Amino acid sequence: MKAKKLKMEIKTAKFSFPIPALRFSTLKWISRLILKYGPSKMWEGWLTPSGEHQNMGEIINNLSPEDIEGILGQLEQEEPFELVNIDTYDENQEKVVVKIYTV
Repeated sequence: MKAKKLKMEIKTAKFSFPIPALRFSTLKWISRLILKYGPSKMWEGWLTPSGEHQNMGEIINNLSPEDIEGILGQLEQEEPFELVNIDTYDENQEKVVVKIYTV
């Protein structure tokens, strides 16, 4: 059985933010829309020029819709699996869980 959707969950001590599972075709459409209107403007102020994320702005600016479609297309060909499972604590020692997986 191949994956059909991408599912994300974000939970903290104060809130839970379950994002509905999105079809890969919807994610491809959203990525084309975002990249069309200039990711550099969207990420302005979020990306810092130093530290471990120093090249992130350049990477985002160089992404093309074909790159994103290729990544999502490959995920679509695989069996469902968990991409990200982060279980940590924030600065107030409250639990934070982030999960991203295909279904």
